[in-house]
Amino acid sequence: MVYHADDMILSPVREILRGPVNDVLVCQDLRSPARACYLLLAVHDRETAKRLLMVLQDSERSSGEEKPFLKMFTENELLCLLFPYRPDRRLDRFAQGQLVTPQSRERVCVNLVMECLSVPLPYPLLYLALEKENVHLLQDDGVYFTYSFDLSRMEESVGEADCTDRCVQILLSLLKKHSRRQLKSFELLRKKSERGAYENLPELYRDIRISALPEHKEPIRERLHGFWQRNRDTFFRILLRISVTAAVLALIILICQLIFGNFPLLRIFQNTFEVIGTENLTMK
Repeated sequence: MVYHADDMILSPVREILRGPVNDVLVCQDLRSPARACYLLLAVHDRETAKRLLMVLQDSERSSGEEKPFLKMFTENELLCLLFPYRPDRRLDRFAQGQLVTPQSRERVCVNLVMECLSVPLPYPLLYLALEKENVHLLQDDGVYFTYSFDLSRMEESVGEADCTDRCVQILLSLLKKHSRRQLKSFELLRKKSERGAYENLPELYRDIRISALPEHKEPIRERLHGFWQRNRDTFFRILLRISVTAAVLALIILICQLIFGNFPLLRIFQNTFEVIGTENLTMK
């Protein structure tokens, strides 16, 4: 089947989703010399088409003339939305190999929240965009969404708080370390998420920014201070053990001095120095 959108002739080259209410296809524009590719969301269920139009019309995220799609048109009885096409590079598959430092993981978290704030999708569609198959990672740690939506899962009642909560769960999965000592950013997000404190994306953005580790190295004095703050308990425990050991040895020496008049171990060193070579140093 070929789709017509204004001066474009869109020919499907790959099917991404065949769902109960809509399909998602990768199409080429046959009138484009470069054969540019686009993502086409074709809704074949009438009730879903009406619901989608209502969601787009009632969006609280409208910003001027910016739309979440390139074109919206009908083909026979289908409601079609055309989006830019970007190849998949799923975050859940590439994060482990690419994000090897705490700073890189926190940087991606910041970029994900920024993408949520900037993309003009209505919240019911943003919620679908935050599903793992639609969140992708660039090689420079940027984040982008694709629009392979299964609209049978779309809920008109979804709002900013729901999207923020789903975003927090992705961030926590990125920030969690397989050790007892977790990042400050992880602990802050986890505690507030457990209390249900996140109601909007700007608050989440602020928290991840203020709690993230600095991108650049701190001065040596600040790094030494931070090292001392993190390890002072360990140093105090070592110092305490040394002090206890020294006190025990001092007590043993004192008891030996009282019982034997001297410390038997010192006799070894005393006898050693009485004869050096062939000379006897003992006073006669």
